[in-house]
Amino acid sequence: MEKMIKLARYRTTPYIHNHITNGGTKKYEWAGATDRKIDIKAIPEEVFDWMTMNSICFSKGELVIVEEDETLVENIVDVEEYKNNTHTKDEITKILQGNLQKMKKELEKITVDSEKKFVLSVAQELKEDLAQGKVKFLSDWLGVSSDVLND
Repeated sequence: MEKMIKLARYRTTPYIHNHITNGGTKKYEWAGATDRKIDIKAIPEEVFDWMTMNSICFSKGELVIVEEDETLVENIVDVEEYKNNTHTKDEITKILQGNLQKMKKELEKITVDSEKKFVLSVAQELKEDLAQGKVKFLSDWLGVSSDVLND
């Protein structure tokens, strides 16, 4: 039996991977995460291997490896970029609710626009609890008006 690897989609938008095989195309689809559910799908190890070598879905944080198996993470081309751009909603909430300097340090590591948009969506949910200094930093970091955080 072929080994299956569980991958999660933490962001709120869907993600699709079409895997081409000798027998045609197999579609793997993750729905966007919601407050109540993170979409997790198991894929064959062969598909995972192809994705790590030929796709940027891991380094850009589009998909996250669920298993705590470091050997799987080591297969990713840029492990540091992967770790900096894959946060759960709870992790982002914790970063945003922490002190300003630590928040700045953690957010500066994020390099992918879709992860930044994910941070924005979480910040909008927490807007009532964010100090003005945090709102100012977030708006500068995201390159948006602070009014966007209040939408």
